[in-house]
Amino acid sequence: MSEIKRFGIDVSHWQGDFDFARAKSKEGVEYAILKAGGGDAGLYKDSKFEANYKKCEDCGLPKGAYFYGNAKSTAEAKKEAEYFISILSGKKYEYPVFYDVEGKMITDNDRVTLTEIVKTFCSIVEAAGYWVGIYSSESFFNSEMNDGELTRYSHWVARWGKSKPAPASGAETQMWQFGGETNLIRSNKINGQTCDQDYCYVDYPVKIKAAGLNGYSKSSNTTPAKKSNVEIASEVIAGKWGNGVERKEKLTKAGYNYSEIQSIVNAKIGTPAKKSVDEIAKEVIRGDWGNGTDRKQRLIAAGYDYSVIQHKVNELLS
Repeated sequence: MSEIKRFGIDVSHWQGDFDFARAKSKEGVEYAILKAGGGDAGLYKDSKFEANYKKCEDCGLPKGAYFYGNAKSTAEAKKEAEYFISILSGKKYEYPVFYDVEGKMITDNDRVTLTEIVKTFCSIVEAAGYWVGIYSSESFFNSEMNDGELTRYSHWVARWGKSKPAPASGAETQMWQFGGETNLIRSNKINGQTCDQDYCYVDYPVKIKAAGLNGYSKSSNTTPAKKSNVEIASEVIAGKWGNGVERKEKLTKAGYNYSEIQSIVNAKIGTPAKKSVDEIAKEVIRGDWGNGTDRKQRLIAAGYDYSVIQHKVNELLS
């Protein structure tokens, strides 16, 4: 099976009034990760988040979200997580929601503290019903965090080069940001605007919806509702369920009572009332119903239980 590799972008107010519909139809963009907000200028919502979310919804482009972190303690991480949740609330996301770990989070925190900050943020957002991930550069995952403690969260790894990153912790790179201002794989522009670009290797829309996360409700029963006996009888008459033994097997396998369906069919097409077992057994003995497989198929098609009829035949002949 070939590896999934879907092309996406991450977008914020820096891209201005971005045309997601064109990016999808003309540039081959398959998803977008939207900046929801951050903590590097107090707690704030990105000025284009609501508009960007609506545009993705309107053109059917799957989306995720990210929060630019700035926490210097687990207490601040908690506040950032709660604020992020408040922005996300009431919407649906087909891709993970990420904690963007870079900037002063790297320069102002030691490795142990930063790891605890990230764990605090992610655990709170996850507990609120979201599929959570971490965004950072490959070098930061390797040198600034104890990434072995973070491997349970989806990894969105930045490396502006030609080869997919592989964090030293062994964490899988589920998403790779391969370019931004620098792009060695393709043009750095989408819709004529410089834009960060990504590959995703996980079918997140399927997994997230199945798990009932990111605003989606988990379905406890995906089996289609059965049709009524009357509806099925009409389909039988139309020939959709075959004939004879085939019909009986198909109806039974689909969870329907063959005898009940056949009775409705007979009533609809004006078939005379069924004869008694004794009457049919005597007709079988006279040869009216043929022999062997032919007899069995004809009896079943007429709505009779072949085993019961044959048993009565044996009794009468003994």
